[in-house]
Amino acid sequence: MSYYHKSVKPLLLRFASMTLAIVLLTVLALASMIGTVLLQNQEQADYLTQFGPVWYWVFRGLGMFDMYHAWWFISLLGFLMLSLSFCLWHNVPRMLKEMRSRKVMLADRAWKRMPHTHEWVFVNETVEHVQEKVQGITSWQWRIQKEEGKTHLRGDKGSYHKLGYILVHSAMLVILIGGWMSVQFGFRGNMAVPEGQAESKISYLKGTGVEGLEMPFDVRCNEFIINFYPNGMPKEFRSNLTIIDDGKEMLTSDIIVNEPLYYKGVRIYQASFGDGGSDISLKLLRLDGSKRIDTVKAEIYKTYTDAETGISMEFTDFKPYNVENMAAPGEPKQFQDIGPAVDFILRGPDLKAVKVRSFLNPFEVNGQNQGTLIMVSLTGDVRDFESFFLGPDLSNPKEWELFHIFGNKVAGAGEDAGKTAGIEAFKAAVNEVYGEKKPKDFQDLGLRALQGMSVLPSMPWPFIPMLDDYEQHYYTGLQLAHDPGMDVVWIGSAFLVFGLCIMLYVAHRKVWLLFEETDKGVKVRIAGMSNRNAMAFENEFNELLRELEKSLSIA
Repeated sequence: MSYYHKSVKPLLLRFASMTLAIVLLTVLALASMIGTVLLQNQEQADYLTQFGPVWYWVFRGLGMFDMYHAWWFISLLGFLMLSLSFCLWHNVPRMLKEMRSRKVMLADRAWKRMPHTHEWVFVNETVEHVQEKVQGITSWQWRIQKEEGKTHLRGDKGSYHKLGYILVHSAMLVILIGGWMSVQFGFRGNMAVPEGQAESKISYLKGTGVEGLEMPFDVRCNEFIINFYPNGMPKEFRSNLTIIDDGKEMLTSDIIVNEPLYYKGVRIYQASFGDGGSDISLKLLRLDGSKRIDTVKAEIYKTYTDAETGISMEFTDFKPYNVENMAAPGEPKQFQDIGPAVDFILRGPDLKAVKVRSFLNPFEVNGQNQGTLIMVSLTGDVRDFESFFLGPDLSNPKEWELFHIFGNKVAGAGEDAGKTAGIEAFKAAVNEVYGEKKPKDFQDLGLRALQGMSVLPSMPWPFIPMLDDYEQHYYTGLQLAHDPGMDVVWIGSAFLVFGLCIMLYVAHRKVWLLFEETDKGVKVRIAGMSNRNAMAFENEFNELLRELEKSLSIA
């Protein structure tokens, strides 16, 4: 690098220094650890809830929520690639030159410093014959040089050990290039495809916003299949997909979790599932004293507005299974499926918008009917749902009728009527609704009716929406990923493993021999050294001595 200007060369040497590379690699590794612990590309509301407003804005300003696209992370990656590039440019030619040009002659001072030496005199031998015997040991790479009547011979094993250093540094550079390619040109986004429909656009979180990307092909979900455990938890779900490219069906395949579909460099993973717009039917039980029940046909993700009251219901989700822990606090968990339910946001004049979950079936504990249960979230977050028991089993039309008749009879008895009058009113209402065939849970029916008398009149809504029927439609949640640097990273990883094996297990072993003619015969001096694993080399050196002594006579 002597041809560089004096002011440029020190800067390039600084870039090529191992110290800078280690510092950059350490900082990059720490940043990657933070990016692994701190989930990336989540909803901003989740980050705000998790860290609070102060730390949220600090982390957001530093780009920690999308760290791998942050300017400082890309800069670190670039500086480390530059450092490794200059390091290779500066050191590789020298290492290759050292591997090619091995010095055969050894100075006298070097002989004295050698850790392993030996000397023989072979009688009735010539230099050429002894040299030929030594070079016959083919496990060594030999070089010969003659000067001033002396013959110098050098043998090497593992002379390519510096290739390990070159491969390791090159592998790190290749891996970083692959990572940069993935960051700059790769993507990972989500796609929701309802059954029987096709989609071509993915959405993904980038920085603090949501971006979309059009795929060069369509994905159609032919069928979504899901199996459940007895407690209602999903057991396995799979999607049957067809890839449509330029109007033509290219391939059809099933995918499940961890078994993606691969097409045109894009991997399609089964990631999630959800409601794809199920058809639902609701009963609106009017609370105006008329006992009227209206039927409403609706669809998930759409809004129904009641023309009579102006109240709207925006349907957000439907689940055929709802598993809840029925155990008391401190007791072992006891999960129970409480049946299908629909979620909707209820809005109306002079009403605060709330999120409601309405169930198809009455709530039961150990086979005992507890009446109708609804859940209400004042914040709109499903995590804030609170349970409200309405009293009667409103899925049973006779209990709805009983509630009104009982209420009318109690009201007709007047405020001064005692407890006995209330009991008589309930018995009369039961006889009027059920006749002589009284229900087995007569007492529980009475308790539910009394609870309804205290709860239903105070409801803030003019009707109670109850799920009545449904036809389930799913969507399959897919994740599409394109990682152009993945193959490059794999190649770099293979280089890294190969280079580390050379560095750790290949030692450069060297021996020098000097042959001289004497009156007694041929005098041979031998010296050897290794750059690592001295104990193993000592055994190898002694084995070489024994082999030579066995094949030649010694004075």
